[in-house]
Amino acid sequence: MLDRVHVYFQQMASQSADVIIIGAGIAGVTAANKLFASGYKDVKILEARNRIGGRIHTVSLGPNACSVEMGAQWIHGGGDNPVYCIALAHDLLDHSNVHDEFAGAYYNENGTSVDKSLLDTVTTIFKETVEDMVDFSFSDSKSTLTCQEYLTNRMSTILSPISDAQKEEAANIFRSLLNILKEDCGDDLTNLSLRCNGFEDDFRNDDHTLPAGYENLLRIQMSNFEPDVIRFETEVKLIDWSEKENGMDSVVLKCVERGTEMTYTANHVISTIPLGVLKKKHKQLFSPALPAGKASLIEKLGFGKVNKILLHYEEPFWTKGNGGIKLVWDQAPKCDVGERSWARDIFAFKEMKHIDNMLIAWIYGDSAEQIENIDEARVGEVCTQVLRQFLSDNTIPNPSSVRTSKWCTDPHTLGAYTFVPSDCHYDDVGRSAKPLLRSSGKPTVLFAGEATHSDNYGSVHGAMISGIREATRITKWKTKQGY
Repeated sequence: MLDRVHVYFQQMASQSADVIIIGAGIAGVTAANKLFASGYKDVKILEARNRIGGRIHTVSLGPNACSVEMGAQWIHGGGDNPVYCIALAHDLLDHSNVHDEFAGAYYNENGTSVDKSLLDTVTTIFKETVEDMVDFSFSDSKSTLTCQEYLTNRMSTILSPISDAQKEEAANIFRSLLNILKEDCGDDLTNLSLRCNGFEDDFRNDDHTLPAGYENLLRIQMSNFEPDVIRFETEVKLIDWSEKENGMDSVVLKCVERGTEMTYTANHVISTIPLGVLKKKHKQLFSPALPAGKASLIEKLGFGKVNKILLHYEEPFWTKGNGGIKLVWDQAPKCDVGERSWARDIFAFKEMKHIDNMLIAWIYGDSAEQIENIDEARVGEVCTQVLRQFLSDNTIPNPSSVRTSKWCTDPHTLGAYTFVPSDCHYDDVGRSAKPLLRSSGKPTVLFAGEATHSDNYGSVHGAMISGIREATRITKWKTKQGY
């Protein structure tokens, strides 16, 4: 009996699969689904969390248990976007819930409404400026300017159509609108490359949400998975991709699975480990170390910080259907804001059309990281103070519940999504997808995830396409080898 128990634990301590995928986010799940559809069944996914989704995280909030997204929110664009196509085919879209970034009631920091005519003028100038930045990025592929440097050099010209009497208020509006771009990259514009700003599709107003939850799209992808395909609470600690002296061609993964050390071996490994984690841990994760070029790309590419603040109310105090509340901050605070300084990086409290009593705020950069160390109730109190100040209404209630995301300190993410800093190029994002090869040319460790797609980094569909790409890379290799 004891001998049988000993053999059982030996078997449990080491497992193998033809293909092992690290991460059960959209890239990993899509890669597995593609492999299964191609006829390859010996596939496992190792997921460090106890849930699927990665940076897709649908939760229930409020007394009616409404589905809200703590992570990915939008499907960016329609047409042949694969995420859109799957959601459309399975009736997951709310076609009335198209995202208009500029909709909302705008208020100044002093509690007055923003002049509608001036707002329209500055919004038009802002959109034209973004178009100019995109045009410049295509015309000067060698520019080392940041977006902030470009704007600073041209600010007087940008606002030249505005009268002197309205110049200060116009500048406040323009600076506040810049928060849209900062949220997009998750960092300050002083770090974002002008030549690779990624703004060309920002204001198409064809972004969609999934009212029942983004997680449903993952479950559709998993409909043909066997129960044991995903090994939850299994954190990969070491990826040994060395070519062994005994001719062993497998990659060895040292893991901790629910507190127990485990070893997995595979012919091919697809890593969907987020860029934020690779930045911090690639030196200790890979043996031998990653090639210098790949390591340099990981260290150079930007990984933004973005979090959400979800505020649920017993009854809405705002006018429904106008897009929410937009904040036009003064250039400098009128007083010492102390521990609530992070609130100045909130541009909008947006409404969700399928949830009557909820406002959502996005916050980026260091402020996004700062709120992770603040009690959620206190975050709600500060948001209430801000709303009362801007709307000049002390009767605005505190939210009945508050939820904040914590992507910056999540050890399995360490940030939000990729952006291109001034010393990098789109091509660098694409180059980060280059697999680690054996001397035979066999793709041994492959890389997927939004950070590996040069055209659609920072998006769910970029991650999905990357998963398909790497699964296809493996199937092409196997077909070429005749197995």
